[in-house]
Amino acid sequence: MEEIDLKSILGRPKGHVGYVAIIGRPNVGKSSFINAVLDCHLLAVSSRPQTTRNRWLGIYSTDESQMIFVDTPGAHEPKHLLGESMMDTVGRCLSDADVVLCIADLTRHPGAEDEAVIERMKKCKNDFVLCFNKTDSIEDSEVADEIRNFYKSALSESAKTIFEISAHKRDSLTPVLETITKLLPYEEFLYEKDEITDAFERDLGADLIREAVMEKLYQEVPHSIAVEIEQWQEGGKRLKIQAAVILERDNQKKIVIGKNGTMIEEIRRDSVKLLRELTGEFVDLKLFVKVVPDWRNKKKMLKNLGF
Repeated sequence: MEEIDLKSILGRPKGHVGYVAIIGRPNVGKSSFINAVLDCHLLAVSSRPQTTRNRWLGIYSTDESQMIFVDTPGAHEPKHLLGESMMDTVGRCLSDADVVLCIADLTRHPGAEDEAVIERMKKCKNDFVLCFNKTDSIEDSEVADEIRNFYKSALSESAKTIFEISAHKRDSLTPVLETITKLLPYEEFLYEKDEITDAFERDLGADLIREAVMEKLYQEVPHSIAVEIEQWQEGGKRLKIQAAVILERDNQKKIVIGKNGTMIEEIRRDSVKLLRELTGEFVDLKLFVKVVPDWRNKKKMLKNLGF
């Protein structure tokens, strides 16, 4: 007798399902929030601004709900085609979301980037939740109060709820998740319950390698870094990767390589650690450095890099 596939007959389960766009200034903790919710290092996280350049999904499923978190680039004033692409991504994600999660940083004075976030939120027609992040890192209570007042004066009347969290502490996020769940529509799950992203591993891998570069060399080559995966070959339990670190100027090449290749080797080791965590496989990584002048203003180059 032929076995009946009940899953194909019954379809996916139903619950509170929808897209949750996360907005905030650069380095506010958006990627850290998603990684904490999913309990894995899925997205690149760095103490440096503009670590996130693309739109990434983090899918969090329970028996009752499926929240599809959309990690967006940090809001800022674009200065090149790459920046314009990043801000276009933010706008599209906000308009498509079912719920918006706005995150503010309690450790920094409000500035132009916070003003940009608030301007976008004032135009947002979606339900949204406001979170003040980095409660565990406050060193100046006056700065924290300043950022609270800055956001509350503009958004408290329209925000559904306001929370104070530490994106690195999963327990502090539970009330936020419970509130978002109630705001989402009730419908069929969009993804299988064991899926945590729709991105290809090689694309996530490129971002993780860039994270390693940014952590080592942000002061020397702040935003002019990209990573292109040239080879991603799986075989058995070994993953062979060949990637190019793309820079804009020749004088940056020596900095990335370092004396006798010491810096590029440190970057390679840090990248391998992140890639092993992502893939669960032994990683054989080869890194090269390539100079492409003014690549952030070249449409074809941006397209090749996925922007």
